[in-house]
Amino acid sequence: MYKAIFSDIDGTLFRDDLTISQGTKEAIRKAHEKGIRIILCSGRYIPGIERAREQLDIPVIFAAINGALIKDGNYYLREERIDREVYREAAAYLKGKVSSLIAFCENRYAIDANDEWYELQERICRDKGVRMDITSAEHVFEETGEYPYKILVKDNDRNKIESLLTELQGILGDEAFVVSSSPNNFEVLPPGIDKRDAIQIVSSYLGINIMDTVAFVDWDNDAGMIKASGLGIAMKNGSENAKKAADFITLSNEEDGIPHALKEFGII
Repeated sequence: MYKAIFSDIDGTLFRDDLTISQGTKEAIRKAHEKGIRIILCSGRYIPGIERAREQLDIPVIFAAINGALIKDGNYYLREERIDREVYREAAAYLKGKVSSLIAFCENRYAIDANDEWYELQERICRDKGVRMDITSAEHVFEETGEYPYKILVKDNDRNKIESLLTELQGILGDEAFVVSSSPNNFEVLPPGIDKRDAIQIVSSYLGINIMDTVAFVDWDNDAGMIKASGLGIAMKNGSENAKKAADFITLSNEEDGIPHALKEFGII
């Protein structure tokens, strides 16, 4: 019997308008009523995930910033921030090369941009953030009161994103984990950080077998969740890498893919 559902948010739980459909809300709540724990896994920081929790209106565990920050209420299961010198090297290399650089802390973000990405972050998180040069982690701390966990890099030029991702991987080597979470971005994280860690850490915390977990995902940075879970499900709108790794491909995020799969496997 499945005891925990781990769900990505953007492109998976959320529809494209950043809302959760009524059918998906009802399905997740039904699973919760059966005693199944719900874990929201995202590259977002805590306020960004809170928007999803509010729509579900049930208790959840947060696996934020791709698993670098994991919280159940006020209890921290994991806190792992990017090394400050690695952060400085990456931010300095990227500055001026892309549309937007965002430093994500736990509850705040700092952004070096004046474009649609700034407006998108404000709309998603209901937080204007701090507009500033993010090159120094110490400067980010001075302005936000928190040290950053990661750098999010955004640009609409997909070729540029792919090229810079490869270049930065070569520069940082094993000192950071550089991964894409959509066609127009990549993220610079502490080494070894992966969303699959949330499944291992939370399962141990809850005292459940990993084989009793379900993961819903949509993109390359989610593939580890599929491999780590008992049942890995990719959305039809997901990346080819995610779908290749999945045990099952469900309907898209616009077609109630999560309820469809939960019913298909008799989970609800």
